[in-house]
Amino acid sequence: MASLTEPKIAELMQGNVLVFTGAGISAASGIPTFRGDGGLYEGLNPYELASPEAFARQPVTVWNWYLMRIHQGKSARPNPAHLALAQLEEKAELVTIVTSNVDPLHDRAGSTNVYRLHGNILETYCPNCGEVLPIYPDFLPERYTEETLPRSTCGAVVRPNVVWFGERPWPDAFEAVRRELPQADVVLEVGQSGMVSYGFTEIAARTGIPTVRINPEGEAQPGVFLINEGAETVLPRLVALIPPVPPGAF
Repeated sequence: MASLTEPKIAELMQGNVLVFTGAGISAASGIPTFRGDGGLYEGLNPYELASPEAFARQPVTVWNWYLMRIHQGKSARPNPAHLALAQLEEKAELVTIVTSNVDPLHDRAGSTNVYRLHGNILETYCPNCGEVLPIYPDFLPERYTEETLPRSTCGAVVRPNVVWFGERPWPDAFEAVRRELPQADVVLEVGQSGMVSYGFTEIAARTGIPTVRINPEGEAQPGVFLINEGAETVLPRLVALIPPVPPGAF
């Protein structure tokens, strides 16, 4: 993919764009990455906090860890990378975002076609009745106790509506990839760890779709054009290269 240049990438981004985002895109908004330097897992065993078994064994501990994460992200705002992807919708035929993040920053930025692999940290899910309810961070306590754990309308203790270790990703995100990957004009992998990429980038590269990895810690790979910079710098630059869409073009 050595023939790709940023102007060529911008040209391709006027068509059907499939974007895979990971924790790196939200780092500039102050949300720590799990596996990078200073990540939330540093010094902790994630399986002790993010698994069905852990929740069954110590729901208060697990909920208080998620409370910490929710409160940490309460003041987070979309950074220029999120805003650039939202702006891209006005210049491209179609923008589909498939994210492994559980934060709400794509939605807050204004992106309208977002699929979540690992759930939504601002929702609860009841394993008993299946009820899904929104979380309003401003009304959350600093800590839960056994007596104050959140419950659904059926009375059962609810859990964060996120995908834990040992659970399957949300199927509608995989369906979006199956549907959109064959018709993509360009694939962007943004701030994503290879540990949670599910091989989507590799599939795109093997099938000959122009594929771009935007990650300051990204590694070179055959068929993948690498930009070793932060998404908050690269994405606004690429979107700015795309000319405005004439009225009625789509």
